[in-house]
Amino acid sequence: MMIKFKQLFSLTPLLFGLLLSLPTNAQTETVLEKINQTGLLKVGIREDAVPFGYRDINGDLNGLCLDFIAVVRGELQRKLNKKVIAIKLYKSTLFNRFELVSDRIVDLECGPNTIRAVSDYNIQFSSPFFRTGTQLLVKAENEQLINSNSTLENVLIGVLRNTSNEQLISQKYPSANQVEFQGVTGRFRGLQALQGGKIEAFASDGILLIGEALIQGLAIGKDYVLLPKYPLDCENYGLILPKNDPEWLNFVNSVIKNSASRSSFEQWFGEILPQIKAIESFCQTQT
Repeated sequence: MMIKFKQLFSLTPLLFGLLLSLPTNAQTETVLEKINQTGLLKVGIREDAVPFGYRDINGDLNGLCLDFIAVVRGELQRKLNKKVIAIKLYKSTLFNRFELVSDRIVDLECGPNTIRAVSDYNIQFSSPFFRTGTQLLVKAENEQLINSNSTLENVLIGVLRNTSNEQLISQKYPSANQVEFQGVTGRFRGLQALQGGKIEAFASDGILLIGEALIQGLAIGKDYVLLPKYPLDCENYGLILPKNDPEWLNFVNSVIKNSASRSSFEQWFGEILPQIKAIESFCQTQT
């Protein structure tokens, strides 16, 4: 009995080594190969980030990310020579977006994701598809009282917890009083607090402030204004993609750059398109 046990024990490293040497689909299959085999593209989209992904008044998912994914599907059909590519949508949030991609639950996540180093997850970012930066939304009647070039001492500024906006406001205006909001409804509740006079300004990415204000029926440029005219910082948004898949990265970047994607993006901004382009031009000079 002892001999058999020793024989089995001596074979274990060999068997283990053989198992490790066998290729597995999970380790070697690229996103494009998987989509080619399954005909399915899995996408994470936010529901709280107007205009990128949000629920409209009817509860339907809407946003420019949906239009962009439609362009991606068309390009996949051409590249893979498939008539049908199905899309499965997953709800992404400020808190799970990296895990969805790192764990290969989705093939990409589309939302207001600032391109930066994220070492804790197996993810990478696409090329920039949008540029924006931190601004303050204030009531027009308070515009002269809130000077973004001053220290903003004792000014009540709402921020989303654990965001780059919160960090910037802490560094630039240490004498201000920050009021934290969190969760998927944080920005919504922040703007409600601004309307009710509980805070004097709310800090976030300018495009997200505009989007949320429009959803809540706030008149930007009339009853509410964004300060300063150009953002306090500049951030590039990128799609979140699985790490170590250059073929998928190059494909997604090519879709971002094509004319169909750019046209789709611009259609979402309407009257504020000149302002969006002015901020983009400003941010290009800052890099």
